[in-house]
Amino acid sequence: MKGEIIVAFDGSPHSRGAVEWAALECRAQRARLTVCHVWDGPHTEREAAITEQRRRLAEHVLLEGVRLAERLLPGQEVRSVLARGTPGPELVSLSRTARTLVVGSRGLGGLTGLLLGSVSAHAAAHAFCPVLVIPPHARVPHLIETHSRLRGETATRGRRGW
Repeated sequence: MKGEIIVAFDGSPHSRGAVEWAALECRAQRARLTVCHVWDGPHTEREAAITEQRRRLAEHVLLEGVRLAERLLPGQEVRSVLARGTPGPELVSLSRTARTLVVGSRGLGGLTGLLLGSVSAHAAAHAFCPVLVIPPHARVPHLIETHSRLRGETATRGRRGW
């Protein structure tokens, strides 16, 4: 569904912030929210038991993100996507149907960030939609009501707090 907001969630504090921002954007844009989690497990048949354990753990992490989003968007349906693969390319693939992709940033930066790679940088460089990268410790703004003179309507927008 084009127009949904997709947020990546891995259970970390920076991904919780991404879910909070995504919920805020959903309210402001009256969009649907999809929480996704990408996992990568062993690929050989021999390691089927380990793969199953990792898949169940990934489902648990995804459910945690969906519950957080549902608390932030009471009464609104929150869709979930569990994908297996490399996070950057999987998020780019999901971005084909999105209005916005929201990802958290661990803020490693510098040489460490370059050596480890960056899911947020990959998504921002390759996504098929705008990408909102939430920096570490970003404060989720309080919703404030603003008036749009250009459209002559009332809109709810967030004040960026970093």
